[in-house]
Amino acid sequence: MFMTDVTSSYSHSIATELRTSPAHFIKIYTLGNSKVVHKRKFGHDEVIISNKLRPITAKEIEFVKQELAQNAISEVELSNTNRKLVELTWDHE
Repeated sequence: MFMTDVTSSYSHSIATELRTSPAHFIKIYTLGNSKVVHKRKFGHDEVIISNKLRPITAKEIEFVKQELAQNAISEVELSNTNRKLVELTWDHE
């Protein structure tokens, strides 16, 4: 399993989002059929994993946690209100 950085394909949307939100860092990845959006605000990270075709698997969630929240792995909060959309948040220094 690996994530592919597709941020450049969304450059216009990202530029708009950076101008209108408190986020100062946005990266977009694909993980198979799933899309992973990583936003960093001052002192806080947020990752959204979405898949329109099927539910997000626990294996995908763990992989993304290992790749993007390496140092904060024990502090990640998981919101899975919809099986096709998962939100991970954590604080950083």
